[in-house]
Amino acid sequence: MNEMLSPGEALIYHFANRYLRHLLPAEYRAALQDRFICAEQKIKDDPEALAWSQRVLWLPHWDGVLSSPVALDAVAETLSTALLKNRQVTIRYQGKKELLQFNVFGLIKRDESLLALGSYGQSRDPLVLAARKILAIELTETPAIQPAPGFDVQDFLQRQLNFPHAPEKIACLQIEFAEELYSYVCDHVLVAERIHIIKPEDYHHNGYFLLEAYGIADGERLRQWIRGFGSLAQVLKPNNMRLIMEQARLDTRTNLLTAIEFQRCLKREIQRCLRDNQMTFALLILDLDHFKQVNDRNGHDFGDVVLLQVADCIREYDEAARHGGEEFCILLPDTRADEAHAIAERIRQRIEQQEIENQQGTVVPVSTSIGLAAYPDDLSAEIKSEILSSHHAAELSEKIGSAIFYQADQALYKAKAQGRNRVYRAVVSA
Repeated sequence: MNEMLSPGEALIYHFANRYLRHLLPAEYRAALQDRFICAEQKIKDDPEALAWSQRVLWLPHWDGVLSSPVALDAVAETLSTALLKNRQVTIRYQGKKELLQFNVFGLIKRDESLLALGSYGQSRDPLVLAARKILAIELTETPAIQPAPGFDVQDFLQRQLNFPHAPEKIACLQIEFAEELYSYVCDHVLVAERIHIIKPEDYHHNGYFLLEAYGIADGERLRQWIRGFGSLAQVLKPNNMRLIMEQARLDTRTNLLTAIEFQRCLKREIQRCLRDNQMTFALLILDLDHFKQVNDRNGHDFGDVVLLQVADCIREYDEAARHGGEEFCILLPDTRADEAHAIAERIRQRIEQQEIENQQGTVVPVSTSIGLAAYPDDLSAEIKSEILSSHHAAELSEKIGSAIFYQADQALYKAKAQGRNRVYRAVVSA
């Protein structure tokens, strides 16, 4: 099968696998599974195609179903099957006591949320349901009611979801983009009274370019467009919009950075160090010890309190993120390995010394294991050699970021293996 796929066909199946498989009805996904597997193998065997694919995966601004859920979702699968076979679904929806008979008109992804467009029962009046609020769903044999003639999914969404936040226009909007988005942004320019773009080669921040838009309407469509670029775009002006957009990059439980925003900060720090070989930084990865037991014995609300307390143990001026679950990452600019170890040890002690009481008034002990990796000392000899020999060292930032994360993660694993509640520094293999 691998030989039967041309490079172009492999790319098509590769992208269908990445972006559409979770919205495909089960029978279609099963029928295509062999082709998906072969396509992925063919891409892996072609270094240029693999590198290109990885770069394209950083462009999450496509509309509609070209952004599938992160994990296989039975709700999305059932909605997709109903849409394909023109069947009604029975839905138990959050906040609704009665079961809903729902006709699916369309599916679309917006800002990390899967939306189902449709109508109730025999009505044709369209509305929007959030898939994450669907508590239970079942496909029926009842034919679905069709939308009114001329109904257009994209037009409906634009009218329903792209409402303006304010009637006035933004006098000056400044957005800093990663250099790899230059062609896309130039080809998909915003509607404004005047647009000015400072090219990457003329912009003071290496690896980025600046878009300035004057007299542009402040609406949800604009904000969706900006958010679609994720960590590759940052609003600089106006300040109120920058703050709003930054709030979307904060973890709601701890007010630390999200994992995506942390990656952007790490990439910037790496590029800064590549421009000045005297600079260094350190990365800490923290994981709370036996956190599942803490949750199981005291409840998830108590677990949220623990996460907040741990976040408070991190210095305010450090770039810190909740990387997922009970794992945290901390970026320490201008910090050598010995200094980072001392900082990590202070954080470990502060967490251990927290006296957090559960609802019964019992103090629950909390501790953390910490993995440490320093740039450039804890990189492999191979990567260090590439940095020294490359004329385009900035292009190595992704590789360096992955390597330093791997080293810190391995150090964390060693800290846990040696008994937890300790700091362990990465060991560079020969």
